[in-house]
Amino acid sequence: MFKQKKLSILAVIILLLCITLFPTAESYAVGDLKVGAWLGTEPTDNGIKDFNQLENRNLDIAHMFINWSTNFDSIKTYANAVYANDAILLLTWEPWEYDTVQIMNGNADSYIRKMAQDMKSYGKEIWLRPLHEANGNWYPWAIGYDGGKNTNSTYISAFRHIVDIFRSEGANNVKWIFNINCSNVGPNTSYTGHYPGDNYVDYNSIDGYNWGTTQSWGSTWQSFDEIFLSPYNSLKNYNKQILIAEWASTEVGGNKAQWITDSFNKIRSSYDKIFAEVWFSHNKETDWRINSSESALNAYKNAIKKTSASPTPTNSPTRTPTYTPTYTPTNIPTNTSNSVVEDINKDGVINMADVMQIALSFNSVRGNPNYKSIVDLNNDGAINMSDVIMCALKFNTIVL
Repeated sequence: MFKQKKLSILAVIILLLCITLFPTAESYAVGDLKVGAWLGTEPTDNGIKDFNQLENRNLDIAHMFINWSTNFDSIKTYANAVYANDAILLLTWEPWEYDTVQIMNGNADSYIRKMAQDMKSYGKEIWLRPLHEANGNWYPWAIGYDGGKNTNSTYISAFRHIVDIFRSEGANNVKWIFNINCSNVGPNTSYTGHYPGDNYVDYNSIDGYNWGTTQSWGSTWQSFDEIFLSPYNSLKNYNKQILIAEWASTEVGGNKAQWITDSFNKIRSSYDKIFAEVWFSHNKETDWRINSSESALNAYKNAIKKTSASPTPTNSPTRTPTYTPTYTPTNIPTNTSNSVVEDINKDGVINMADVMQIALSFNSVRGNPNYKSIVDLNNDGAINMSDVIMCALKFNTIVL
């Protein structure tokens, strides 16, 4: 019996190795994009519902900004509103109080550690974006900032230091977002010289705006390609999906509605690693809002229409297996729980039917249409060999 189970496990692993070498699932979404927004203020339940109604689609991502004097408890009400509306919180974490040298040397460790503990206790997935737009010269953590304290090396050390503290506290529900501005501004800046490394990044992201002719420094109307092509090309060779974490267009200097339509078409046709967009809907330097005009709003609503009929979040299982096991396991059941995650189709036995569910989504990651949370057995955001092994270790087990 033991030999038979070993052979069954081996068969499972060989099958999934074949799928790894010849994957059937695309790794990046090119159809439905996740949509998100900064609402112009902190996300509240009413604010999110109003915005969902405005754009005629539910937000997948709600964005907010905090500094390093803000504790998680003080924003928990906003976080609760985000998750109550089936969205994910994207939190841009701005250390106005520190440069990268101070961060890497531990000056903010007590604060970082408390945030890690609080976010771990919160339990829900949070997308955390620290030290953003560091290839500019306007933030005290940026490499182009006056004084030259911040370098590629100090940035990498600071970013890794933050992540290491969170990991040491077990805050594995936090996903890490590396970010670049659409253009390099300031001395020694580059798109990827300060990249922290694949082991420290879950998603890459880009910020970029069409300023039109609004600015005294000589801004001009720019197409999506003119803003995003160079930074996208610099990031696309990393094995990471990309989101646009901040973007928007003014009305001044061109046709905003047409710009929105053209931009979404361009993303879907030419930017296959972009899986999400987060609009900066705020009347600030100019009117960036999606509803700055009726034509802009209509263009945005049309652009984000789901291509599928269902408005449910993409990380919810949407497919039920149509087949049942064709044999009876021979080993004695060892697990009496009726909620064993490896029994994916909940038919009471862990077998090839469950393995095939993994196979159908293999190599997909959270945010991809092929991704199904029910087969991401270890909930790490990717369906891969680690999920296969979990299933293999309990293969042929009856679930009572």
